[in-house]
Amino acid sequence: MKQEFIEKYYLGKEVEIDVRGRNTYRGIAAECKDGVLSLQWNIKEEGYTHIEIESIVAMWKIMK
Repeated sequence: MKQEFIEKYYLGKEVEIDVRGRNTYRGIAAECKDGVLSLQWNIKEEGYTHIEIESIVAMWKIMK
């Protein structure tokens, strides 16, 4: 997946991401810089997950 594509279509949106594992990552695509996507999440307190863009296999918007 390309950084420019993520910035154009997903930044600021709630997404779910597959990185070829048994788990997926979910959060708001908060920042995309230097080949890393930062997902913001809020379970009990605000936090971030940082994912290397090259490891992303699939990404989709969460529809509410």
